[in-house]
Amino acid sequence: MSEKVGNFKEVFEEVIRNFIETKDKNGNNLSMDSIIVTSSEGETLEHYFNGNKTINDLRSASKPIIGLALGTALEKGLYFDGQKITLDTLVWPFFEDLVNLTNSDNIPKLKKVKLKHFLTHTIGHDVGLMFSKDIKDIPPEKYLDLIWNTDMTYDPGKFFVYANAGPFLISVLIQEGLGINLSQWVKDIIFEPLDIRDFQWKNYGKYCAASTGLRLSHEDFHKFALVFQNDGRYNDEQIVPKVWIDEMRTTKVLTPTMYDIKRVFPKYSYGYYLWVCKDGTYYVDGTDGQYMIVLHNKRIAITTFGHQQDMKPITMCMRPLL
Repeated sequence: MSEKVGNFKEVFEEVIRNFIETKDKNGNNLSMDSIIVTSSEGETLEHYFNGNKTINDLRSASKPIIGLALGTALEKGLYFDGQKITLDTLVWPFFEDLVNLTNSDNIPKLKKVKLKHFLTHTIGHDVGLMFSKDIKDIPPEKYLDLIWNTDMTYDPGKFFVYANAGPFLISVLIQEGLGINLSQWVKDIIFEPLDIRDFQWKNYGKYCAASTGLRLSHEDFHKFALVFQNDGRYNDEQIVPKVWIDEMRTTKVLTPTMYDIKRVFPKYSYGYYLWVCKDGTYYVDGTDGQYMIVLHNKRIAITTFGHQQDMKPITMCMRPLL
C-alpha cells in the first residue's frame, strides 16, 4: 500500500472518529447516515454510521444535478419549437400564458429575466421563494403565480437571494418546451450514462419539484461528486462537457450576506447551483446534512447523508481532509 493511500485512510478514520465523538449545539450525537470520500488518486472510502445503506431526499443538493443536465443539453443544442435556447434566452415569453399576472409593477423587470438568472438566484426578488414555509398553504397550480407576482425589487442579475424558485422554473420550462417531465429528462441526459436506475423525484402538481424531493442512494449521489472531481468524466466517459463543469464552479455572483469566515467552507460566492469558496472549493448543501463537496486544489470529493438539523458540526468534522 502506498504512503499516499495509507495517509488517506488514516485521515478518513480521523474524520469518522470526529463524527462519532462530536456533539451538536444541543449536546446530542450527530445523526449521520453515511460519508463517502474519494481521493485525488481515485481511492474511495465509505462509512455507514448505522450499518445500513439508505436512500435519502437530497433536498437542495439536487440543484447541481439539474445544472449538469441543463448544461449538457445546452452544449448539445436545446430547442423549444425551433428556437435555440441559451443562457441569455429571455424566459418570460414561455411563462406569460401560464401565469395570472396581477403585479403589473413587475412587468419591466420580468421581461429582462434570462435563463442564467434561474441558475444564480438573481431573478430580482429580495426574498427567497418556494421554500416549504412559503408554499405549505398554496396549491401547486398557484406556484407560478407566487413567483412572478412577488415584488421584483431589483433588475435581474443584480441581487442574489438563495431560493428554490429557479430550479422549479427550469422544470416548468423543460416540461412546457419539450413535453417531458424534468425527472425523465434528467434521467435521459445524466442518470442513464451514470447507471443510476433507482430514483424517485416528487412533483409539485404536474411539474417536477426540481429543487427538492429527489431520492437517491448514497453511492449514486456520490457519482455526481466524481463527475465534478473529474471535469465531467465518469468511468472514462465524458458525461458532461468540461467547459460546462468549469462554468458551474466559477464565481458568477458574490454572496457577502452569506459569508462567514468562521465556517469550514465559507460561502464566498455562487456559481451555477454551487457555493464557491475563495480557495476554489465548491459544494452544495441540502437540509439536514446532505453535502457534496469538492476540494478543488486537492481534488478530493466528499458526500454525506444525514438527518442532522444542526449542520455546522458536520463540516467541522471534515477538517482533517483539508
